[in-house]
Amino acid sequence: MTDAVVDTIRQELEKAANLISGARRLMAEGRHVDLSAMEERVRTITQAVQAAPSEVALSYKEHLGALLGALDVLEQELEAHHKALQTGLSSIKHREAHSAYDPNKK
Repeated sequence: MTDAVVDTIRQELEKAANLISGARRLMAEGRHVDLSAMEERVRTITQAVQAAPSEVALSYKEHLGALLGALDVLEQELEAHHKALQTGLSSIKHREAHSAYDPNKK
């Protein structure tokens, strides 16, 4: 059982890290980011760590800390990206409204 739990933790941490790096890459390219799978990854990791013997769980402490750090960075990048999109959209709406009521418009 312990080997299966260790494998699950390792595989799910790897999948979560890949999901995060993929999301960051997509955001950098200005593309849509789907993080719907992240919740399941985190849930699976949490359950596997809770099911693991304490010495196994403790051996993943640094990995889990790194995952939390990566998730925090991703959250900050998502918030900045969202804010930039809102600012851009606001600017477009303002420009369109101005154009609609421009008396010099022919």
